[in-house]
Amino acid sequence: MIERIYLGDRSVKGIEIDSWNLIVRIKIDFISRLKPGSQNWGFYTDEDIGDGYMVFSGVTSFQVSPPGAIPDDYIVDYSIGEVQGNDLLFKMYSGGMTPDTPDHRGGCYTLIRYQDCWLENGLKERVE
Repeated sequence: MIERIYLGDRSVKGIEIDSWNLIVRIKIDFISRLKPGSQNWGFYTDEDIGDGYMVFSGVTSFQVSPPGAIPDDYIVDYSIGEVQGNDLLFKMYSGGMTPDTPDHRGGCYTLIRYQDCWLENGLKERVE
């Protein structure tokens, strides 16, 4: 499911961390899904999830760089890749509040090492 999403021109609205359950949720204004069988978004909106969440479980590492940055703007780029063992790595570059710039605006990376991922709607119900 997560391989079929499009996040271009979408914005990060928040990040929730559930430390005890090793879960990180990224709230995004709109999560678009690719049409089944397609490799491109093509402005397909039938399966959009407004105020949806990307949910990562089995999280072993969470990092935002530069330190102190708060992702809160457009998603510029993102990728999912494999790392050693059974872990995967989600990497996102977005705009955000950055502490070391004069206007406190800039870009930041969010890195999440995890074992499973899924989508949820605004009510935090899993979306298939």
